[in-house]
Amino acid sequence: MIDFLLLGGVALCVLSLIYAVVQLLQAQPPRAAMITLILGIVAIFAAAYLQPEPFKLQDIGAAWDRVASGAPAPAP
Repeated sequence: MIDFLLLGGVALCVLSLIYAVVQLLQAQPPRAAMITLILGIVAIFAAAYLQPEPFKLQDIGAAWDRVASGAPAPAP
């Protein structure tokens, strides 16, 4: 569950940057980008709340490996 929240949050934050650029190029206020960014941050904070130890940058790659291989997350 933590891996999905972490990866989903990171993906939503990256998508929000793309939405912001597209909406600004179309001369629209980036409302969808802000909503997407907030949802991504909430997902990352939810993953951090459930994780017993702090996240490191390497945890994103490890989470991707576990999700892609179908392996369960390590026990805390």
